[in-house]
Amino acid sequence: MSNPAISTTKRFDKERPPSANSDTVSQPAPATRQKSAGRIDAIDWLRGLAVVLMIQTHLYGWWTSPAAKKTMAYAWSRWLGGLPFRMFLLMAGMAIAIRFEGQIARGVERREMVRATFRRGFEVLVLAYAFRVQEYALSLFWDWHDILRVDILNCIGASMMLAAPLVAPRRGRPQIAACLIIAAVFLALGPIVGPTRAFVGLPLPLRHLTSYIGGPQPMAWFALFPAFAWLLVGIAVGHWWARENRKGQLGRAFVVSAAVGAVLMTAVILTRRYDPYIIRYPSDYAQQMGPGTFFYRLGSIGVLALLGYLLTTGPFRGRFSVMRIFGQTSLLVYWVHVELVYGLLFKRFANKLSMGQATVGFLLMTAAMLGLSLLRLKYWRGWRHALDALKGRGGNLPSSSSPL
Repeated sequence: MSNPAISTTKRFDKERPPSANSDTVSQPAPATRQKSAGRIDAIDWLRGLAVVLMIQTHLYGWWTSPAAKKTMAYAWSRWLGGLPFRMFLLMAGMAIAIRFEGQIARGVERREMVRATFRRGFEVLVLAYAFRVQEYALSLFWDWHDILRVDILNCIGASMMLAAPLVAPRRGRPQIAACLIIAAVFLALGPIVGPTRAFVGLPLPLRHLTSYIGGPQPMAWFALFPAFAWLLVGIAVGHWWARENRKGQLGRAFVVSAAVGAVLMTAVILTRRYDPYIIRYPSDYAQQMGPGTFFYRLGSIGVLALLGYLLTTGPFRGRFSVMRIFGQTSLLVYWVHVELVYGLLFKRFANKLSMGQATVGFLLMTAAMLGLSLLRLKYWRGWRHALDALKGRGGNLPSSSSPL
């Protein structure tokens, strides 16, 4: 029941704070297999933070009045809104890398790594279209063109499918250099290919497919240029974090991540202070796809990663964490909250609320999504377990903690 005239992922402001061959892996002997890297709770925490920021971005962007959109508080909400989709892509890449590390430890052949990752990406892509069809139906069949929009789930699914054959480990070694080189290519071409209007005149089916490459909104909300770079960098960093975790040096890895992040942010700030137009973009939209924005946002996520590590270790280990709960149920929260924010049920709030009223709405929405997430983790372990329960092969037991 959403209004397809409105995208579920609004355009985000600039990064500045607001101002007034299929190689195979030989099977190693059991005694020489690597130890599994294990789970990194901070990744769930970061994904959960992205969920909270996503909710506020959508809710403030759609529910606040024109007057509220002129306030400094709203400007800050837009600045924070530039983080979620980048974090989701980065965390998706890290999840792929950690899965690769586990497969390396088990001596899995490369072709099986590629197959599994490609299949998972295809599943996400199918979910993306299922979500859009649902939104089309619940909006009382407002505009079928909305089904063809390339949104964040489309981008994540397509990115996973593309990454699978390009950067899966070879001969038991992660392809970190390949990840970074390909990421650099997509990043360099991002401001050129991302906003291109070269595909606008194509027939609709072709225009939809080319929207995965680039093009104007509302058809191409999250094109692979430059978004694919985020997933690739996530894979590179994920391999590093997983290997440091296996060596018992995860804390050091997060400190280094934060330090590098601070350096990246400072470098971008100083460079733009020296010359704000050192790279001249044709539009602000193109600038958001450029290297300055990329490195600034990547740096800020590096700093946040250390915070996430500190809040999931030591005295906080094993304690209840809202962020980790959201991180383990991110797809569900995305699926449900979009309908609630943009749907017909709360249509009366659209473009009507002050920042204070919208903040109350944000807190209530977040609490509702937390309750839904807790129910999901307690009672739902997925369709396979549910079908087994229906066939009398065991109940749908409480879920173990695993990210979607």
